[in-house]
Amino acid sequence: MSTTKCESMKIPILKKSEYSTRKDHDGPYVPTRFVERTDIVPEHYVVKAKSEWTPEEKAHVLREPKIKNILHNSLDAVMSNRVIACKSAKEIWDTLETQCQGSASVKKNRRALLIQEYEQFNARPDESLTDLYDRFLTLLNDLSLVGKEYETEDSNTKFLRALPEEWDTQTSIIRHQYDLNTVSLDEVYGMIRTHDLEVQQRKNKKGSKAKSIALKAEAKSKGKAVEVSKRKTRVAESDPDDS
Repeated sequence: MSTTKCESMKIPILKKSEYSTRKDHDGPYVPTRFVERTDIVPEHYVVKAKSEWTPEEKAHVLREPKIKNILHNSLDAVMSNRVIACKSAKEIWDTLETQCQGSASVKKNRRALLIQEYEQFNARPDESLTDLYDRFLTLLNDLSLVGKEYETEDSNTKFLRALPEEWDTQTSIIRHQYDLNTVSLDEVYGMIRTHDLEVQQRKNKKGSKAKSIALKAEAKSKGKAVEVSKRKTRVAESDPDDS
């Protein structure tokens, strides 16, 4: 891809909250549509006299200002201000990683906290099934970004055990009828969600039927009251004492 064509394309803005996801997907954040990863950040910088530069090193030095410009243009004002003093694209890149993900000790602590959150994961009071699933899925994704993966059976079992007691019968059925090592978490959620919808539909149907019966009883009661009233009126009109 030519430099002119690259410069004419819109550069995606890096958001701090999305750094881990981007790094996991594309490697350390690089607008790879514009410049190859190896061109932006070489593994090591080796100080050499210009006369000793290889053709590739010369090409890299010539590209460095454009690469830095691309990186700066991919940042918002706050993030750009944090790397403004960086002298090279490599330094910008390393600074971004520290700013977005923290130091090695910070990442280690975050990993430990996420693992603890996973081990203690449980449904919150009045939390809906969908909200519980979304929260668990987010936790699994965060764990994956810090290099912690769980076996399918483990995550499925953890999710089922996190459900409130009202789901005990359904979770027991799933455990006995399906191989939790092969069925996906999404499928487990789908089975429970389907059961939940069926239960709600039955409740709504019973509620509508009960309401209909109540309305009929009320109408019948009102009809009887009107009939009694009419009878009393007729009796009063025929009473000779009133003449």
